[in-house]
Amino acid sequence: MTQKVFSLINHKGGVGKTTTTHNLGKALSLKGKKVLMIDNDPQSNLTTACGVESTEESIYTALLNGTSLPVLNIAENLDLVPAELDYTRIEHQLLTEMNGYFKLKKALKSILKDYDIILIDCPPSLGALTSNALIASDALLIVVQSSYLSVKGLQTIVDIVNETKEELNPKLEIKGFILTQENRTVVRKEMIKVVKEAYPSNVFETIIRQNVALEEATTSQIDIFTYAPDSTGAADYMSLAEEFLK
Repeated sequence: MTQKVFSLINHKGGVGKTTTTHNLGKALSLKGKKVLMIDNDPQSNLTTACGVESTEESIYTALLNGTSLPVLNIAENLDLVPAELDYTRIEHQLLTEMNGYFKLKKALKSILKDYDIILIDCPPSLGALTSNALIASDALLIVVQSSYLSVKGLQTIVDIVNETKEELNPKLEIKGFILTQENRTVVRKEMIKVVKEAYPSNVFETIIRQNVALEEATTSQIDIFTYAPDSTGAADYMSLAEEFLK
């Protein structure tokens, strides 16, 4: 795999980006890959999910001050760059600074060699933080809840990806669409069909099923493999990791 940096995006919240970043990252680390997860969301949900309650340094202090990204070890083969809760002024400052959209790409240069895979958890918006991630990435994982409202906004994301590729990051590609929170209802099945028909070559075969253990693991601030290794959630994310590595 020549691609190394992947952003998990969707401008709609609640689709499973953070859960997927955390558990896909853990699954890849269990497959022997050295993985870095980056919490690029001011809500800092990934940081919290990893059991990090507070941190003096975060991705935002690094981006604004031009310092090294702070890296915390979470588990064997798995590291985290944490976020700061409610660091709301970061978007405005990145917009007003020269080269503000390229700060994450610059910050990653010194640590790229240390990892096999870097996963960036993006905020549920298409602002300056997400733009930083798109410019820093080799490819994107678009996380889609199998619901009407989530599917409806996909073309907006694809259009922005194409604009970024054309103007700022020629290597950027869509690695794939990850379908989440599938519960086998007729509506959900229809939404999955719609996505597969619209983007036939880009949808992962693995679908993340609705599983209460995934929610419980997040609440317990641990990954699904530690919390419930025999759950369908663990099985689905391991299957996704194996498909991701093909």
